[in-house]
Amino acid sequence: MTRYLICLCMLGIPAGAQELTARQVLDKVVSTYSHLTAVHMVVEREETTYLAGRMHTVLLECELVAKPGHRYFARLKQPHEQALSVSDGDNIWRALDSKKQWSKVSAASSAEGDEEEEAKADSGDLHDSLENMMFYRVLAVAKAAQDPAIAKEQDFKMGREKVRCYSIRARTRATEFELLVDRQRFVVLQYKEKGKSPDGQVEVLMKVKLVELGQEVGDSLFHFEPDPGWAEVETLVFPGERQVTLTGERAADFTLKTLDGESVALGSLRGSVVVLDFWATWCGPCRAEFPAIEKLRSEFGGAVHFYGVSDEASATVKKFVERNRYEMPMLLDDHREVNRRYGIHAIPALFVIDREGVVRMQFVGTRTESELRKAIRSVADRK
Repeated sequence: MTRYLICLCMLGIPAGAQELTARQVLDKVVSTYSHLTAVHMVVEREETTYLAGRMHTVLLECELVAKPGHRYFARLKQPHEQALSVSDGDNIWRALDSKKQWSKVSAASSAEGDEEEEAKADSGDLHDSLENMMFYRVLAVAKAAQDPAIAKEQDFKMGREKVRCYSIRARTRATEFELLVDRQRFVVLQYKEKGKSPDGQVEVLMKVKLVELGQEVGDSLFHFEPDPGWAEVETLVFPGERQVTLTGERAADFTLKTLDGESVALGSLRGSVVVLDFWATWCGPCRAEFPAIEKLRSEFGGAVHFYGVSDEASATVKKFVERNRYEMPMLLDDHREVNRRYGIHAIPALFVIDREGVVRMQFVGTRTESELRKAIRSVADRK
């Protein structure tokens, strides 16, 4: 379960300031999204996939409120379904409209290391997924954008308000982006993405319906009261959660290059235990967990192969690794194809793969060094 909260800050344009370049605007977006303390955002998201002449569209409404103290409210609304995950810092509630069911666990239970409690408290997934979708993906694009340009300035209608925005176009190797950035707060109010995936051509459109930052964010949503007639259950699984659990499944094969340009194929490692750690330099929990993973890599030696997997630019990853003197090999997933194959929606995400190429352990969010050691040992000791 994720044990962290993204931080937010508010940035404004001082009176008389000179016009900014596209790169300067994106740098301010990175600064805003990297230093938040409180946020309340509601977005509409439309994802369309084109495959073999067929079009498939998924419509979502996402709401996320987050403040210090591991307090959050996460809501995902789909046609005919709505899921909630709410934390007041002490307890976590999950609720599902279609089943009229809800569950409650202690927010502290995920830190106890008890396997039974962890199974019940896997409630950070919705919160993590929305956080990644609404914030971290935008942050990664703003940092990695190539050849950004301000196409124009235009108004964005958010409710009854019109917000003046920079319209910025940018790209990465395989994806094109269009961002509408609030001139005053440097928050992305509209996000368009067009690229390719193993499933075909993908287009994403995300529009912000509401945004509050800092002191604007209240505390009213950090508690849950079930509707009359709803049933409390011990464990509540949201739609799609079982599909992203790869434990017991054969690990998807891939070939990626290291920072030195060496190709690494997962299939060539058959017969060895492999640990894959999906991470990013901007991810605080990833950075916090890295020393423990480095220690375990050294401890297990050649008995287990450890690899970090990142979708960031090689220069960014290399600078981070060299500055911290990490030795774990890094694999560059430039097109996010491996991220998609492994269903990565939140990071850090760690997989322990056995000698037969089967995923035996899967973690989303940080784990203690002892928990990771126990998990890796259990797979390494299997005959």
